[in-house]
Amino acid sequence: MIPQPSAVTPELAEAALNCVALSRARKLAEWIGAGRQLTSSGVLKPALAIEACRALGIELPPGRLRTALDVDELMQDWEVACSAGYIIPGGSRVRATGQLADATPQNVLGFWLRAASAGLGLPGEPCPGCLTVLHELSEADGPLDLARLAEALRSAEPAEDEDAPCPDCGEVHDLPGLAAMIGYDEDDDVDDSVEHAESVVVGLVSYGAATALAAAPADPGSSGEAWVRLTELGRMLAESIFVGCAPSADADVAVLLEVLSVVPSKIAERMAVPWLAARSPAAAVGELLAYAESADPARRMIAMAFAMGIGQEAAPAWREWADRPGFGAYARLWLTEQGEEVAEHPDDQAWLTVEAFAAASAAIPAEFTPLVLGAALENADAGETAEALSLMSASGHPDAARFVESVTAASGIRLPAGRAARPAGIPAGDVYQLKITLRGVAKPPVWRRIAVPATLPLDLLHDVIQQAMGWEDGHLHMFSTPRRDYGSPDPELGHADEREVTVAEVLARPGATMLYIYDFGDDWEHDIVLEKVLPPDPVVGVSCLAGNGACPPEDCGGAWGYASLKEALADPTHEEYEDLLDWLGLDSATDFHPARFSLDEVNARLGQLL
Repeated sequence: MIPQPSAVTPELAEAALNCVALSRARKLAEWIGAGRQLTSSGVLKPALAIEACRALGIELPPGRLRTALDVDELMQDWEVACSAGYIIPGGSRVRATGQLADATPQNVLGFWLRAASAGLGLPGEPCPGCLTVLHELSEADGPLDLARLAEALRSAEPAEDEDAPCPDCGEVHDLPGLAAMIGYDEDDDVDDSVEHAESVVVGLVSYGAATALAAAPADPGSSGEAWVRLTELGRMLAESIFVGCAPSADADVAVLLEVLSVVPSKIAERMAVPWLAARSPAAAVGELLAYAESADPARRMIAMAFAMGIGQEAAPAWREWADRPGFGAYARLWLTEQGEEVAEHPDDQAWLTVEAFAAASAAIPAEFTPLVLGAALENADAGETAEALSLMSASGHPDAARFVESVTAASGIRLPAGRAARPAGIPAGDVYQLKITLRGVAKPPVWRRIAVPATLPLDLLHDVIQQAMGWEDGHLHMFSTPRRDYGSPDPELGHADEREVTVAEVLARPGATMLYIYDFGDDWEHDIVLEKVLPPDPVVGVSCLAGNGACPPEDCGGAWGYASLKEALADPTHEEYEDLLDWLGLDSATDFHPARFSLDEVNARLGQLL
């Protein structure tokens, strides 16, 4: 989510330039000028930090200053200046940029929006609480009191321990100065939600995006304390994020969920409006179900939660899936909850149990799984557990074998005789249809659908992925599966030997997934899902069936670096525009084609492999 100004006027630009946060950041950048020295930690040297504090009117902490990091106010100004693009730290020095002299309304508001958005965690993992406060203020007809903002936070995020950093934005939301300014007694037992709301309001006020009112409007339902309202700048900020960053009407489901999954549900509903308005409820659910069927369990649950909230008008789509085994359990569950009579499938409960485990275990390190399961099963009846495991093993879920293996290893329970925990092996002549999707890359998404022999070793699958995606194979890689990680047989890396395991051994059934990671610096993560097992075909060796999007340039900084690169090349005034063209070896940004994909070229490369 990289917001762009939703409105540009001279008045808004002037307000942005004059706000406290940007004014102080500009003053710091002017003091830095052509360059100042940095420590190995990337901050001003202590002597220079003292000079900067004097230039900005910041009171120094008592005693000898060990590091600039000890001066919170200076570091806040530093972060704003960096986010706005007014300064660039690099190596042992920091310098001011030419953006400091740029007063064009479009660019000024762009600088301001970058800095204000960074305070909310954008781009990257946004803080749900910070977004909730902005959303509540933008939806209100008038000012809101701090108590109402805190209540909205309590409904949007879990409670936090006192004095603990916010897990979303990393800050400790403790700002007693604001509490005193707007009417709270510092001795009051102010809960974490109030403290979080306070800190967001302080940030918005410093950016000129909100105004804290000293007197509360007449409202018999109000608490009588701490009222806040957005300014025109604040409304532009909210519009730029909640409307400008909303997935487009024709967005791929993966792109849609990538955005909606990182924001609170109320905001997700607002941002989903363009996508939902472009299709009927049944068509929307149909797209979500088609995506979910081949997604990994964690993403599948996100898709299903969204689909289940669309409403009863989507019932025809659910009915289309209700006769399918396995994944159809979701459709049968939804229809049953709507009061419809649905044919019973005896494996549904077992299938959904394995599904819940698969989604939950994704957040648990593999080495801790036995400990967690062992504790959960400590008092379980061995006979009943064994029978339940037998049902799960036979449920057809692609992760059933892994689940049963984990439980039996943790508990010592054995299945009844005649019940195998593992599915039968894939015949040697079968062909796997795999979909490989590059994580974190959107507009456009990058993916390939390939066909490979089920018996292909993982080291050769690595070669296939490199050619199918368009990588240069200049970095390390590994395959991460529920059992263990596979890669080059290097003792220092600790990976199992990828040459000794086949695709069929790690992807047992359609729907099974694994992760392929390329370049441990940029961390290009690829989701690999087994979509179909095709019948043996002596003609088919390795081929690409479909795809989308160009492979990102190597060494560009991973998914977020690639997003920044695309943003810079789309703006000829961007300070890195010319440097990036030189780095890419391009004469013009028109020669950069992130959406380009040629099936023929991919298959020509694959034809040279095997």
